Amino acid sequence: MSSPVATPASKATFDQASSESGAVQPTADSGDDILFQKNQSSEVAQESQHIPIPVSPSIIQHDDPNNTSTPMPYESRDATIGQPAEERTEIVRKKNQEESHFWFANLFMCFIFPYVCSCHPLTTDDMPEVHSMDKAKPATERLLKKYRVKYDKYEQDLLEYNKRKEANPDSKEKPPKQPGLMGSLLTTQSSYTVPGGIIAMLISTGIQVVIPFMSKGVLEAIVDKGIYDQTGGMMGSNTFPYFYAIWIILSPTVSHILDSLSNRLFFHFSARIRSGIVGVLYDKVFRIKNMASAGSADTGRILSLVSSDSRNIAELFPVMMMLFGLPVYIIVPLVFLILDFKWVVVVPIVVMLVVLIPNFFIINGMMSYVKEYMAFNDQRNKITNETFQGIRVVKYSGLERVFKATINVPREKQIHTVKMQTFLLQLMNAVLRSSSTIINIATFSVYCAAINDDPTNFAAVVMPNMGFLTMMTMPTTMLPMYMEAAMMMNVNLKRLAQFLYLPEMEEVVDSAETRPRDPSIAVEIEGASFKWGDAPAIPLTQAEETQLKKEAEKRKKEAKAAAAMRAQTNPSSGFGHEMTDAPSSPVHPEYHHSSVAPSSEPFTKGSEGVFQMAANNEDAMDGELNEDEAASNTINPPATPTMTPTPPRTPTAMSTASGGDGPTLQEMNISIKKGSLTMVVGEVGSGKSSFGAAIVGDIERMSGTVKVDGGITYCPQTPWINNNTVRGNITFNAAFDEEKYWETVRVCALEPDFKVFAAGDETAIGEKGVNMSGGQKARIQLARAVYSDKDIMILDDPLSAVDAHVGRYLMDECICGVLKGKTVILMTNQLQFLDRADKVIVLEKGRVKAEGRYEEIREQGVNFDEFIIKAGKKSEKKGKKDAEEKEEEKTNEDNAKQIITEEEQETGGIKMRSYAKYLRTLMPLGLLILFLLFTVISEAVSPVATWWLGKISNPTAMGGMGFWWKIGVYGFLALGLLVLLMLRAVMTAGAVGRSARVNHDKLMDHVMSCPTSFFDTTPMGRILNRFTGDIPQVDQFLFSRFLSVISMWVGLIGQVVIVGVDTPWFLYIGIPVIVLYVILLILYSRVSRNFQRIESIARSPVLSHFSETISGAGLTTIRSYGREEEWKEKFFEVNDDMSVPFMLFREGQKWASLYASVISTLLYCGVMIIGWFFMDVSKLSVAIMSCMTFSNLGLQLIQQTVELESKMTSFERVDFYSTKLPQEASTHEVEVPEEWPAKGDIRFEDVKYKYRPGLPFVLKGVNFDITGGETIGVCGRTGAGKSSLLFVLFRLVELDPKLAPKMIDMKTGFPVDADPNEEPNSGRILIDGVDISKVDIHRVRSSVAIIPQDPTLFTGTIRYNLDLGGKASDDRIWEVLEMIEMREIVAGLPLGLDSQVAEGGSNFSAGQRQLLCFGRAILNNCRVVVMDEATANVDVETDAKIQRTIREQFGDKTVIVIAHRLNTIMDSSRIMVMDNGYLSEFDTPENLKANPESAFNALINSLNH
Repeated sequence: MSSPVATPASKATFDQASSESGAVQPTADSGDDILFQKNQSSEVAQESQHIPIPVSPSIIQHDDPNNTSTPMPYESRDATIGQPAEERTEIVRKKNQEESHFWFANLFMCFIFPYVCSCHPLTTDDMPEVHSMDKAKPATERLLKKYRVKYDKYEQDLLEYNKRKEANPDSKEKPPKQPGLMGSLLTTQSSYTVPGGIIAMLISTGIQVVIPFMSKGVLEAIVDKGIYDQTGGMMGSNTFPYFYAIWIILSPTVSHILDSLSNRLFFHFSARIRSGIVGVLYDKVFRIKNMASAGSADTGRILSLVSSDSRNIAELFPVMMMLFGLPVYIIVPLVFLILDFKWVVVVPIVVMLVVLIPNFFIINGMMSYVKEYMAFNDQRNKITNETFQGIRVVKYSGLERVFKATINVPREKQIHTVKMQTFLLQLMNAVLRSSSTIINIATFSVYCAAINDDPTNFAAVVMPNMGFLTMMTMPTTMLPMYMEAAMMMNVNLKRLAQFLYLPEMEEVVDSAETRPRDPSIAVEIEGASFKWGDAPAIPLTQAEETQLKKEAEKRKKEAKAAAAMRAQTNPSSGFGHEMTDAPSSPVHPEYHHSSVAPSSEPFTKGSEGVFQMAANNEDAMDGELNEDEAASNTINPPATPTMTPTPPRTPTAMSTASGGDGPTLQEMNISIKKGSLTMVVGEVGSGKSSFGAAIVGDIERMSGTVKVDGGITYCPQTPWINNNTVRGNITFNAAFDEEKYWETVRVCALEPDFKVFAAGDETAIGEKGVNMSGGQKARIQLARAVYSDKDIMILDDPLSAVDAHVGRYLMDECICGVLKGKTVILMTNQLQFLDRADKVIVLEKGRVKAEGRYEEIREQGVNFDEFIIKAGKKSEKKGKKDAEEKEEEKTNEDNAKQIITEEEQETGGIKMRSYAKYLRTLMPLGLLILFLLFTVISEAVSPVATWWLGKISNPTAMGGMGFWWKIGVYGFLALGLLVLLMLRAVMTAGAVGRSARVNHDKLMDHVMSCPTSFFDTTPMGRILNRFTGDIPQVDQFLFSRFLSVISMWVGLIGQVVIVGVDTPWFLYIGIPVIVLYVILLILYSRVSRNFQRIESIARSPVLSHFSETISGAGLTTIRSYGREEEWKEKFFEVNDDMSVPFMLFREGQKWASLYASVISTLLYCGVMIIGWFFMDVSKLSVAIMSCMTFSNLGLQLIQQTVELESKMTSFERVDFYSTKLPQEASTHEVEVPEEWPAKGDIRFEDVKYKYRPGLPFVLKGVNFDITGGETIGVCGRTGAGKSSLLFVLFRLVELDPKLAPKMIDMKTGFPVDADPNEEPNSGRILIDGVDISKVDIHRVRSSVAIIPQDPTLFTGTIRYNLDLGGKASDDRIWEVLEMIEMREIVAGLPLGLDSQVAEGGSNFSAGQRQLLCFGRAILNNCRVVVMDEATANVDVETDAKIQRTIREQFGDKTVIVIAHRLNTIMDSSRIMVMDNGYLSEFDTPENLKANPESAFNALINSLNH
């Protein structure tokens, strides 16, 4: 550092001052308007230690309406990235017992016993460290090494193909195919696990398939024993069949020991491929072209790849491995059947093939619906994520219903696919369940008719072979499921491959060729043009592409027809023509077009084989509109945005007059000397941010060269703050140097902020800096850059977010002080500092208009005088402070170290009321009872059919009914089973569709009704996990598991009954065995539920970390600081934390199966003994068949019950978020007329409130009256309570204690009531004489328009973003666009108002986004308008135009302006000065300025110091 550094002594003094100041929380704008006593010298920090700074006693001082969060205890591992190494708290995990146990103990799954036998409910603290073979880092490195080789070859092949195609455009050569991933996964992750698992599985299968042969030996021994008894020992034999009996008795246990070993190996492989896949995905986002600048490319689909696709592959792989066992199930039984049935064996083979044919059609239909479900899921996730990210704007505008309707569009399509999936699945189940019986009856009917019709041989010959028939039909039953798993895996792998093979950025290696020739030059750009390429276009399915093409063409025709109609009806307006035709002047350079001219095809297929939408078709919808709807939408905008594939995401290319696409920056020839200060200026959208992106490599270079000498630090215009402490965000994982750190804090004006932070620089920052103001985030980001001590500093407009005096201090002490000697490139709208620059670059529409020193540019005819800011924002006055105004409360320092609540974790079993709740979502109670009864009857048919088999072989049974009549009854039962199950399939489809709608609607309604404080203290990944993780589980799997469990319980009890009817002795074994199954189920289900819950909780940090990385400028920031490896390490850590419960849950299932097989062994043992002494051959044959069924049902019952409970855990999590979150009040005591408020009068009556129970009051008895039509300026020092006025005006905080929502306990995550002994909020706010607490909250919010400091746009059309409610006409929208200086830009776009806004508005500059939000407020046409520093991101000229528009458009409205620049409120009707939660002054600007003792005068005078 080139400036003197602070000493440790000064740091100690600072700590003392901080502790004396009252240890209060971070404020929403603290530091931006903290007033520096001597802000022009290096003594500022020292003086601030001794001069008391008045602070509000609140825990959080919200002067930003976008802040409502309260810092809370935070112990998540997410806060370790960026912290100095010595400050990180390592979580010590227990050693993995599976890895440390002896191999023989692992055969019996002994490592699960400590969890099963645990006396307390399991929590995350009980989880061991991840198995060394499952660690994410080595798994990723292995897969990455293989994948990089394939990617490089594919890229080379693609390059050569493009060259050949360019040389011969008419060539029909197809582009190279993207390499698959399965081979890479198998070769890099399997080692011995997959081969070893297959071998163990084959041996296990072999042991099971010979059981019918062994049972035949037992039955023959029983026949011999009967002959021996009848002949008195003369014939037959009385020898017990030990070999056969022991094999039958031990086979369940032995086969399941091998099966558990096989599956454990598969599970380890699954864990590795999941970790490897998400690790490679995470690595890819750092490499992918245009990803960083896009900010959030299609986050919905990307997060689906991370959360759903990778998980599906991991879970489906063990299922697909079962395919290797199918030949054993077919070949071995076939050999035995040929020995007994001879040529009749052809019959079951033919019947199996016949049964398979409809199943293939069913599976094909199911897969198409699965793909559709995933596509609609991506859309829903994207809109849901965007809605919650912009929840403040949604709530400020009272538009929750509008956005819920928007989300419901793809959701309804999802529900249709869920219904069809369920119907086809149940239809396939009906065919497969009845196929076994059909094959049996066909085979033994032919056998008895053609070969042996002696009924006495039926039990000894036919029935044992029916076991082989059952095994042969198993492929018929299981093959569709395995094929479904394989097809699902194929779909998921293709989706992953399509993303992983997207083009990447060019890697630049530091060398002599990449550095300027002149060693005195830091940055050299020669003949370079740049453009923002399309954001990663994650490929669509063929069906999606076809649909989008049709919609694009239709919309294009409709737009032209509508333009012609408007031109005829209103030829003077010109809006319609300019909306659809190319403009005469270039489109604004920072609006992004697709790379295809309007006249080109609606889609272009890039060399990667990825479809991207052309500019003129960007708004094509996934769903169809009929012509009437489309036509009406052209004139009357829809209430929901038009959905599109991933649109262009970034500020981009300048359009040509023909509507084509050109570079964003053109013909750049610039050299910047080392150690110089270069300022880049220009109007909104001129290319300032693109210039910085060009140097760091985020924007695509079309021509020329960029050479850089030195390390680069980049501060984007929108600060990127990660979920960490303040210190962690500044050091950003660099080594902690105390002296450098405290000097950095001083020059970045953060010392005063630290004094009001309860935990100083250890204060936790929420996601996206939710508890920090824009100014604080900008200065923390600036401090990060200063601390990094790099050679080249690219600072994108950090001064716009801070007050004028703070900006001047930053310029003096930081940019021109400690950074002197560094190469600083500053993009700015603060033109008053231009004379300090060594070079000024003026940009205009992507070109360099002028460059040189300030004086030189003035000589070139560029006049800056009229644009220079004449006045600034407020500063701190040294006025009197009432001795009585002390802090009412203090908070513990630890509270400030946690901002994020812990996630709730239910313990104990799934409650019966949860099952009842789910069942009630399926259908009304009366129908539900009938449905359950119908299900029991249909399931009872199978055991009855088994019981009837015993009667076929007994000539005396059923009153001597004939042999063939008995076979006919058996066939009738098979047909009845098929009909009943098919009827049930129809009923279940409707029930599941209803349940899906009810669950999602309740969840969405409840979450959308949460107060903003919930979103501030809850990680977005945790909220989205309910929608992206839990909802699909409930949609697709819960009901099928529920139905399976009911079926198995009925079947299990039925098998005991049918054997017990003929052999009561069997009940002495059957009933205890059922009891043992239940005990085992209870033991394991308890731990299984907790494993599942822990896995769900562990998934949230993975999504949060990934989302945080790709959001905003995360990728650019991480890359520019060279911190990719640290962030990858963190990602590996949270992945490992997820892998542990992932493995334990699945291994636990096999533990339960293993010990269930021990119970089955006891059952077989009892049957063998009882059968030898008390049963004849016909009864024993039925008993053995029942035992086989009973054993399989018992094993499956435990597995399916555990699966059911795991899915019910997802339902519980959805239900918790659907019923137990704190809710905003929805009162309707007063019905207001439609025109309310007609005047805009506002009255505050003794308003006194705190943000949350337990925190100090932030407004303390505020009283004032505002007459309708007045413009009120609001100013005051930090923590004075400016934004606190807005919180109660929009009812983000309730004054009536009865309406206040519950609070979330920070440690448990569960809602709790406030302390009844605590003083509550009080007061009233009246608008036009009506108490707003008695009016519907949505009505109140929709009646007050707000222009927030942080502009928020949503995916959809420009029309939709301006008119979210769909109420304004096109002419009115164009009129408003002209007012906000955006008409020319929008008119130049190929689709005008129908042009797409990318996610987060990332294809517009920050200034353009702010202008569009301003236009939205004008269109709302509310009588009350609030502006919260709304012109922070625009240049001074545009600001002046906006102020003129405000005077013209809002002249008769009540306007409340929270000042950013004091000149913006100088023409207000009256000015309100807030001080420490009190209304200090409220008068006209003239009267306040005339009083030399006024607080307002002190604010003005402070700017001159």
